Amino acid sequence: MKKFVKTFLKHQYNLHQIMYLYTRILMATVTVVALILLGVALSNIKFQSNQSLLIGLYNSADTMGDQQAEVNKFARDLSDDPIRVANYRDFFAMNSEDYLNKSQEEFSGQTFYYLPTVMYDFFDQNSSFQKVTLNENSSKDSMVVTPKEIGGIRIKANKVRAEGLYYTVPLVDKTSLSNFGSVVVNVSPQRITQRFDKLSFNKSLQFLVLSDTGQIQYGYHLDERLRSKKLKNYWLGQDQQFISKDLRQSYFIKGLNMPGNRYIYTLIPKQDVYLKMIIWSAMIIGLAIAIELFLKWSFRWVFKYYNKELLWMTNSMTAISNGEINARLHVPRQAGEIRTLAEGINTMLDAIDKYVLQIYQLKLAQKDANLNALQSQINPHFLYNTLEYIRMYALNEGEDELAEVVFNFGSLMRNNISQETNVPLEQEFDFAEKYSYLYQMRYPDQVSYQYSIADEVKNVVVPKFIIQPLVENYFKYGLDLTKIDNAIHVSAIKESNECVIKVEDNGKGMSETAIKQLKDHLDSDIDTLMKNSKSVGIANIQARMQIKFNKEFDLDIYRNKYQGVTIQMSFKLR
Repeated sequence: MKKFVKTFLKHQYNLHQIMYLYTRILMATVTVVALILLGVALSNIKFQSNQSLLIGLYNSADTMGDQQAEVNKFARDLSDDPIRVANYRDFFAMNSEDYLNKSQEEFSGQTFYYLPTVMYDFFDQNSSFQKVTLNENSSKDSMVVTPKEIGGIRIKANKVRAEGLYYTVPLVDKTSLSNFGSVVVNVSPQRITQRFDKLSFNKSLQFLVLSDTGQIQYGYHLDERLRSKKLKNYWLGQDQQFISKDLRQSYFIKGLNMPGNRYIYTLIPKQDVYLKMIIWSAMIIGLAIAIELFLKWSFRWVFKYYNKELLWMTNSMTAISNGEINARLHVPRQAGEIRTLAEGINTMLDAIDKYVLQIYQLKLAQKDANLNALQSQINPHFLYNTLEYIRMYALNEGEDELAEVVFNFGSLMRNNISQETNVPLEQEFDFAEKYSYLYQMRYPDQVSYQYSIADEVKNVVVPKFIIQPLVENYFKYGLDLTKIDNAIHVSAIKESNECVIKVEDNGKGMSETAIKQLKDHLDSDIDTLMKNSKSVGIANIQARMQIKFNKEFDLDIYRNKYQGVTIQMSFKLR
């Protein structure tokens, strides 16, 4: 006790330094974690911004690509044969009544083709298309067709203005390969707008469609700067696929060149991204500072409390070390480590007072007692429960084969640890069979086994571990991994008034000389067998069976017809 008190008094003076160092380590850890989180947050913001640009860009490109394909198909339908080309020109050259009559005459014997009907079907199948402007090269007029004016409105071609989001497709006569007109389809941007509205992860995302002259055909959530300028002044390079450095200084930009000399861009203002980074940085840094201040305050309060309690403990322990064996440590009212330590030391002192005489008398009465018996031992059930948990987990995961392996291994462990010395022969067979099963799992395509026991001898009581060591010898020395038909057969039957147990294999076998040497050793007396043999093995089995059955036991070893070894044991049934 004095040595303990001196050590405690010596080290308590270092407590302030230790706890101060501990506090600094924790604060440094908080700082490092905050820096890591800050780096992750900034990277994530940048990554999300880039993903927003790409997803918005390719979503809109898919939508516009689909719309362009629908317009292309419509244009091909108008010019896919000479009759339809002629009909198209008649639509421009005639008034509506004459055009209808001629269409009826030309298509009287076939499927009726009438351009207003074609336009009606086109609008009906494509609800996002708002207006179609038809042009014919030989005509000075253009026909503007809408769902409400399906017959078309004739206007001067030079007064036609392309506005909003539209797609232009030339009309080519397949016979002469000459261009005879064009189709301009104005499209509602609703489908594109709906797609962008779903991209809720970045409200700063902007989108615009530019013509080849730099005019904005469509814009989504464009800020004032983008709405007020013609972006053709900001092209960079001759390919006109990227916006100039002036805009790139203010925006993160992704762009694509679409068919029809159209360019689409997704943009995010850099100031929005940087503002989000600043907000997250402030939040993380502020949180880290708050945690560090709390740690500093809490440790200071804990130090003060610990100092007070340690002073009381030091005084009490000093008194105990000076011989006041009835002195006890002060127990704080507040729960915590100091209270637990004080209660534990007081309980220890009470126990020392209570058992000191008993311990002294025990030492006098049992000087050579095994001190290891005082040490706690691991409860075997802990091992069994752990293996059972593993087995149930494997079953839940559908690993039936693994569960079976764990179950057999647990049974082997339970049998090894159990204290009984004699068991029924059926139990010994079951144990050895589980052992063979585990070996078969290691070599599933090379090893087989068979166990058979007659009902008359299942309950015969024999010494424990008389089968498994023989099976183990086979797997250890007789197994031939160069072949795939390794087999072992263990059987027990009743012949006359005897129980006959055989362990047969087709393994590597033993020479006649080796068998003779082993038999000579087994013919020794019991004391020699027990002294010169290990706890497992044929000699040990021979000795224990002779003790159990006296001279009524016999063991024989010989080469069998499979070039392996057969070990046969027999004894009288009582």
